[in-house]
Amino acid sequence: MKQLIPLVLCLMLAGIVARSQDAKHVTPALLAELEQSCPPDAKLRSAQHALAQVDGNKIVQNWEKMIAVDPYFSVRLKDQKITDQKGTGRCWMFSGLNIVRPLVATRIGAEDIELSQNYLYFFEKLEKANLFLDGVIATRALPYTDRRVEYLFKQNVQDGQNWLGFIELVNKYGVVPKDVMPETYSSSNSGHVSLVLSLRLKQAGVRIRHATSAQAVASLRMAALKDVYRILAINFGIPPKEFSWRYEKSDKSLSPLSTYTPHKFFTQFVGDALGEYFPLYSIPTLPVGRKYEIDLNRTVSDQPNMYFVNCSLEILKDLTRQSVLDSTAVWFGCDVGQQTNTESGLMTPRLYDFESLYGIDFTLSRAELFETYSSIPTHNMVFTGIDTLGGNVRKWLVENSWGESRGKKGYLIMLDDWFDKYVQVVVIHRKYLPQDILALFKTPSTILPPWDPMVKALTME
Repeated sequence: MKQLIPLVLCLMLAGIVARSQDAKHVTPALLAELEQSCPPDAKLRSAQHALAQVDGNKIVQNWEKMIAVDPYFSVRLKDQKITDQKGTGRCWMFSGLNIVRPLVATRIGAEDIELSQNYLYFFEKLEKANLFLDGVIATRALPYTDRRVEYLFKQNVQDGQNWLGFIELVNKYGVVPKDVMPETYSSSNSGHVSLVLSLRLKQAGVRIRHATSAQAVASLRMAALKDVYRILAINFGIPPKEFSWRYEKSDKSLSPLSTYTPHKFFTQFVGDALGEYFPLYSIPTLPVGRKYEIDLNRTVSDQPNMYFVNCSLEILKDLTRQSVLDSTAVWFGCDVGQQTNTESGLMTPRLYDFESLYGIDFTLSRAELFETYSSIPTHNMVFTGIDTLGGNVRKWLVENSWGESRGKKGYLIMLDDWFDKYVQVVVIHRKYLPQDILALFKTPSTILPPWDPMVKALTME
């Protein structure tokens, strides 16, 4: 009988463990098992002491990785003055203009030039307001619970766009030098102006939906656009229709004072060069070798929706490598918040070593990051350098738009395996694209709705 007692106890314990593993609720048995799995040993207490007093992200920074990267690149394009988007979601615009700047500087014979982000920001907000009003009018017969209506009212003039949005703006409105329309506090800190614009547009949207005639709808729409223009003029200033400008050349001499319109300036010093660039994405949750289009995602109302070709990561990376090795900068989008120390300017996987602190494996593959909504491209920057050794890429030089105080005087260093995990979009010049990929841009698009989970991944702030 005594011999049966241990056996009975073992069976009872096994039953408790089985029940705790199968339980749908946090039961006393499950709690007991969880407590036994976490003994308060010296390692646990040491971690508790540290995290009670210090930010966990500082504790887990991998010091060996922080000091193991040298600052040199085998190919480095000419450095430009670092820009600063400050408290706005304009990375797509800043990085787009950073692609344009060297072309303008070369053509005017200057050492460097910065183009006005405020000028384009004015028209981006105006165009988005117009698109919102058009969308409200088109859907005014639908209930508020309709997903298109919900999307419109939630996403009217928020910051954020993409490469094609940038192209649409500069093609329509041109560009001006920054000193012609410099930044204001509001253009550098968009919280207030975005809130005011959104409130006025939502008010107009509600009234348009209740209007009883086409004449009333048109009147409400025009009144709203006039108010939007006034709000933008107060916050950003009024964009110039014409301006006189001169600049310092590379030899320190002054150019003659000349008069331009924004569109003339763009045509003369940029021309049709931007039409030669094509957006490629590598979204692991979408089939590759297809062209996609996002409904309701555009900046200018008479232009097409945002589109792209989805391709493998290997193709994305190889075309980027070819471009930078040939001294052509590449606009790209990535999940900048992942394994990045923006103060030191380093982007490398396992920079934050959670595994060592917690004794837990947190690994997710690139596809799993997308499937779990754990990683999407959140920021646009520009590749301006590459470091190779024995034909293999070691790291990438990244021009950012967060000012010179962040990173290495405004630049970031991206390790090649970080690219593998967290870069999702690049814009490549036509001359580097294979014919089969170019041909895909002429094929019909697979339409993605604006509320598709991946759409947020395609509009960077």
